[in-house]
Amino acid sequence: MRYFILLLILIFSASSKGQSLELPIGLTDDEKLRIKEIYSMGRDTDPPLYPIRNIAEFERMSGVLIRYPFGISNELIAEMAEGVIIYCLVSSGQESSAFNSMANGGVNMENVEFVLGPTDSYWTRDYGPWWVVDGNNNMSIVDFTYNRPRPNDNEAPLKMSNYLNVPYFSVDLIHAGGNYMTDGLGISASSDLVFVENNLSDDEVLTIMENYYGISTYHVVSDPNNTYIDHIDCWGKYLSTTKVLIREVPSTHPQYNEIEEIAEYFSNSLNKWDEPWQLYRVWTPSNQPYTNSLILNNKVLVPITGSSWDDDALAIYSSALPGYEILGFSGTWESTDALHCRIKGIPDLQMLQIFHNSINDSIVPQQNGYKVEVVIDDLSDSGIISDSMKIFWKNDQIDHWFHSFLYPSDVPESLNEWVGWIPALADSGILHYYIQGADSSGRVERHPLAGWHTFFAYPTEACNEWILGDLDNSGDLNIIDILLLADQIIDGYSNGNCSRFVSDINNDGQITIVDILLLVNMISNS
Repeated sequence: MRYFILLLILIFSASSKGQSLELPIGLTDDEKLRIKEIYSMGRDTDPPLYPIRNIAEFERMSGVLIRYPFGISNELIAEMAEGVIIYCLVSSGQESSAFNSMANGGVNMENVEFVLGPTDSYWTRDYGPWWVVDGNNNMSIVDFTYNRPRPNDNEAPLKMSNYLNVPYFSVDLIHAGGNYMTDGLGISASSDLVFVENNLSDDEVLTIMENYYGISTYHVVSDPNNTYIDHIDCWGKYLSTTKVLIREVPSTHPQYNEIEEIAEYFSNSLNKWDEPWQLYRVWTPSNQPYTNSLILNNKVLVPITGSSWDDDALAIYSSALPGYEILGFSGTWESTDALHCRIKGIPDLQMLQIFHNSINDSIVPQQNGYKVEVVIDDLSDSGIISDSMKIFWKNDQIDHWFHSFLYPSDVPESLNEWVGWIPALADSGILHYYIQGADSSGRVERHPLAGWHTFFAYPTEACNEWILGDLDNSGDLNIIDILLLADQIIDGYSNGNCSRFVSDINNDGQITIVDILLLVNMISNS
């Protein structure tokens, strides 16, 4: 009996020891001695068919990739499972433990799928799959070599390719997802760790990024934090195709000069449309990991630490991404390892792609108002629903959204381009707008995914020539104007450049049934 008890003790001890040996995000002493193993873990395939577009974090996601044992709380997993599938990497022997942990933690288990197989660590951001839309319009994985001698983790992208039945490509480039961000339009950024770790020239690395990921502009910069990890998500983040977030520290911080230099670098660089990036700063005086957040569709999940600066960090995200749900989560975060490091997005494989350069404050209205140009492409190939293509807009003083339609471009070679107009204002002010469309797969998409774009609208003198109540600018008040006014109230549809300006008959700042009654009275008395 004592031998049996001793055996149980040994088994329990080994099990406990195994659970305590969770690998760190950095290299262990043993891994430093085995670092050359990385160079035998890679695989090469031909690149995807051009053109190639690397998917950005802020695009539509259908799932996230995590690993059990977890590096994040069940509270965070439950929040994500409200809207997307949780793909959980787990060994077959631990599947039941993973299920029980999440089920007991309030996770919607209908949105959980287990991907079985061994792993080495929970940093799915660093070793998880990178996604592209290839020249066949397929959502595909383009793999890289994980910069840790952890062969089980390195297999995760191939494992997900098989699980999701998506095309798989690979290039033997040593990299890590935490040291990479992209705008989804051919611009990406990393620290120069990517140059240091590869036995390639800098130009060879840049060529690989273009051939396999479609990256034409790759910002490779010195890491301003000067830490052991040199990952870009510890100090910066692309929030959209026009906005970038960089950490900020007091002037007494030892890395102040380097961080300010990198902020200036990004503020002076140009986005896809050759315009300066909109720069946002988040205060991190004690190296709080606020940039290590996850944008997941209409939510931004931000690591918080109990610091007095947590609320300010959340407020910065709200300012940069109005209309998004900004949520803070505590955890075992460090300045070099937080929420973003432990989760990897899985995109909607048949997403309805909408591309648009938002109107900025320097644009003046044309005769028809503000021109809105959109490129839309349905990866489902189900077909765009033409009458679903709309621009919704309002000023910052009303709650009601008006809309106008987008129409296919009349340029033959621009099959995916749509054009519409936001009516100009009679007075200057702030305008909010978003774009919405649908395809026959049932997808309804918008740009941005949540919230709205905002710009300062300049006044137009054209509205001064319109007659109050003459919504079609025909020169006469008649039943057509009543019908158009009713459409504005019921459907939010605004006809003409200045129709809203002449719709507010009683000038109370709102368009209601009262305005219809007053217009009917005006017509009957004319």
